[in-house]
Amino acid sequence: MEYQVTLFDKTNKYKPVSTVVKSESTDKALILKLGAEKICRVRNWSKRELEQYNYKVGKIREYNPQKIAEENAARYQKIKEEKYASGEWKRPKKEEK
Repeated sequence: MEYQVTLFDKTNKYKPVSTVVKSESTDKALILKLGAEKICRVRNWSKRELEQYNYKVGKIREYNPQKIAEENAARYQKIKEEKYASGEWKRPKKEEK
């Protein structure tokens, strides 16, 4: 299964960093460790940089690209309908209702 691991800075001075890792285990500590290791490897950081930038809080979620794409499409449709209803956008002629 794939998981998205996101590390946050406690002080909100730096932007969150995230990565996707594959793991058969559901142990959160192991998944966080794998994610932190991958982030360090990709960014050429060591454990010292994670501590220096205060990346001590982590979150995990299941990563399903198909589900995320469907949610994004639904959210975009909702935004489009709100913009059309408010008159901010004009509906394309092919799409007239």
